Amino acid sequence: MITGLVTAFFYLIALLYSIHNFDAVLSTGYTFPLAEVYSQATSTRAGALGLLIVIFLPTVCTCIGATTTAGRTLWTLARDDATPFSPFIGRINASHKNPLNATFAVALFNSVLGAVYVGSLTAFNAFVGSFVVLTTLSYLMAILPHLLSRRRNVIPGPFWMPDGVAYVVMGLSCAYMVVWDVIYFFPFALPVDAETMNYAVAIVGGLTALVSVWWLWKRSRGYVGPQALVEELVAEAEEEVDGKVRIAAEKI
Repeated sequence: MITGLVTAFFYLIALLYSIHNFDAVLSTGYTFPLAEVYSQATSTRAGALGLLIVIFLPTVCTCIGATTTAGRTLWTLARDDATPFSPFIGRINASHKNPLNATFAVALFNSVLGAVYVGSLTAFNAFVGSFVVLTTLSYLMAILPHLLSRRRNVIPGPFWMPDGVAYVVMGLSCAYMVVWDVIYFFPFALPVDAETMNYAVAIVGGLTALVSVWWLWKRSRGYVGPQALVEELVAEAEEEVDGKVRIAAEKI
């Protein structure tokens, strides 16, 4: 993380000093605005293309890793019967020994989102613009109940903050996310019309409604969540305590 911070800082300095026509960057017809910046920096199309390839190749590798990670996350939810079509998505492929169905489901969903860009740039920008809000809301929904319950419902793991530190960190995190999520819902510019509206609020609201309905439906059918993992952790904790008590008794 430190290496990425330092290298990105110097990269941004070089990038900003390379721009000599800022209006051209804002009004560029390129899908990737960085192409215009590279074009101004190198003064040649070939140089800009070469620098874009340097960006493109790691992006391809990142997409593969992100799809694999998202597929395993989806499989984890499907394994606990928390997704639609969970028997199919939560299946481990017998030949490849991995959650192949979940990975293909993620790849298909990403392809559909990519196709949205072809049909409507406004709709695609709305999906992209809601990413930050959806991500931070997922953090908020994990941290806030943990804070309000005073950490009673989570079994302590190897990394466990002291109460004084944890409450400060969690409180500041929740406050930060609540304030900035509201700001991210603001329109990009005034006056607002159908093309310039920030549709992130509509996407987040719609997904929240769908997930809430899905949760209520699953709950009505007796959904209990990943209890096996909780029971396993409790059993391990009890074994550890019993072991320490046994050792102490032997010493006495």
